[in-house]
Amino acid sequence: MSPTNPVFFERLTPENAALLLIDMQTGLMLGVTTISPVELKNNVLALAHLSLTYQLPTLLTTSAVQGPNGPYLPEVAELFPGQEIQNRMLVNAWDDPKFVAAVEKTGRKKLIMAAITTDVCLLFPALAAVQAGYDVYAVVDASGCFSTAAESSAITRMAQAGVKITGWGTVTAELLHDWSQPISQKTGAVLGQYMPATGYLVNNMAAQQATANQQAALQPA
Repeated sequence: MSPTNPVFFERLTPENAALLLIDMQTGLMLGVTTISPVELKNNVLALAHLSLTYQLPTLLTTSAVQGPNGPYLPEVAELFPGQEIQNRMLVNAWDDPKFVAAVEKTGRKKLIMAAITTDVCLLFPALAAVQAGYDVYAVVDASGCFSTAAESSAITRMAQAGVKITGWGTVTAELLHDWSQPISQKTGAVLGQYMPATGYLVNNMAAQQATANQQAALQPA
């Protein structure tokens, strides 16, 4: 671990985390080969809905938006009406003072990051944030890359620098922590919408419980 980021495990909570959705742009999505466009959009939307559920500070960024990278994913942008999407020409978002100032303004030291592409737009700010003393969680199943080899090398490099490699389902479980919390129902709705197997499981259990209740009601007193 980096000397400035010694924490190996300290749970993500709604009070200590912020979400950075970096360069989720339609032009960049066209080149992604490491995950299908449908799955990538699904996972990014899951993270976005999770941030709304837990009221996490969330930053949206684009790079060279007037060029081939294209506009921000509209389905995600629509979830944050009125929020500024910060655009830059710099490759590394962390090199933009405006972006760093926005991160600092959140007051959070745990940064959940996802980006297109994994090997540039996620790698560089993740490494820079660790160097600056932040605890970074790279959500690789809500990020995408133009080649498997490039993505693999980026994940290795991030892990070596102390970035925590994770997936959106793991982030969800960490934030939830306890199914007895009132927010568990909203969390379950997010899981059911974006992780269909979980939704089917919940529906199956509900149906079984309903059947059991009906049978119990028919038993003589």
